[in-house]
Amino acid sequence: MEPKKYQYIDSLRGIAILLVVLVHIGVVLDNTLDYFAIGSFLVSVIFNGAFGVQLFLIASAYTLTMSYYNRLDEPHKNRNFFIRRFFRIAPMYYIAIIYFTLDKYLQFDFVNPDFSAIPLRSMLSDVLFINALIPEYTNNYVPGGWSVSVEFLFYFMLPFICSKVKTMNSALIFFLSTLTLAIIVDPFIRENTIYPYFHEYNFFVQLSVFPLGIIAYFYLNRQEHNIKPVTWVYTAIMMLVFCYIAVPKHIMFSLVFMLLLIIQAKYDFRLFSNRLLAAVGKVSFSMYLIHFAVIYLFNRFGFSHVIPVSDFGTSLLNFVLMYIIVTIAAFIISSFTYRAIEVPGQNLGRKLIKKLN
Repeated sequence: MEPKKYQYIDSLRGIAILLVVLVHIGVVLDNTLDYFAIGSFLVSVIFNGAFGVQLFLIASAYTLTMSYYNRLDEPHKNRNFFIRRFFRIAPMYYIAIIYFTLDKYLQFDFVNPDFSAIPLRSMLSDVLFINALIPEYTNNYVPGGWSVSVEFLFYFMLPFICSKVKTMNSALIFFLSTLTLAIIVDPFIRENTIYPYFHEYNFFVQLSVFPLGIIAYFYLNRQEHNIKPVTWVYTAIMMLVFCYIAVPKHIMFSLVFMLLLIIQAKYDFRLFSNRLLAAVGKVSFSMYLIHFAVIYLFNRFGFSHVIPVSDFGTSLLNFVLMYIIVTIAAFIISSFTYRAIEVPGQNLGRKLIKKLN
């Protein structure tokens, strides 16, 4: 498939990172958002930008499923898959671990660094990508690291998933099963952990997002869409369950994002798929990590207001200006790290595969 046919995927990733930056600017400027009137629609839009992560996960599941099935005849396909995934994520993520070690824990003190301030177990959980399984370490070391862990754990499962999920019917069963798991474990997690991030960001609750990307793959790339009667019954039961309990908000957004992916794949609306969004999406993994670093640096130097804030108008303008500044700064830096770290990392993975083959 020609690269230009993936513009809609890069564009969706661009939308995802723009949403994520939105919410984190909202967190930084939370005190000035009082002028927006708490509970207003605008505040909801800002903080719902957090669900851009689910758009990342769905796009990732879609492209990885496509890639895996396209390489079924490749020798050592599972080994090569893990190598590609590791070298896609690890180089940039490990740089982020180093950076936030210097920023959060050593305060950039190179003269008298206090290495005892570094939580080594938390660092190790991020290095091994298992922090989304451990309540106290979920989102503790690298900001946003929970989603990287969730995605990497999905990578670990994908070869097994693809060996079992081969039709639209089985993809739907996979979604319903993971959603059932999330419903069962969520109350237990809420009751047994004091860590607020864990019940929202743990792997078991987020796992049900990935099957939606797989469903989109089968809908768009396979001719057979037959759903068995037992699957319809399972679907009806789950719908009945959600008549009595609230549908998790991240699932509602994920369903919308799955439909957006399908619509863009079939119709490619320019509003959601264009060169600008694709350019942002291409460096979105770096941007995801770097926009936190930009915000941290701004906070370190006391830069959180472009203009004085005294009412709704100035608060809104300050928010927009901060959003633009952080986004542009993160994009510029990410364009460099993408070429200097991500691409060489991926090339190293390819060389290792070639050497092992």
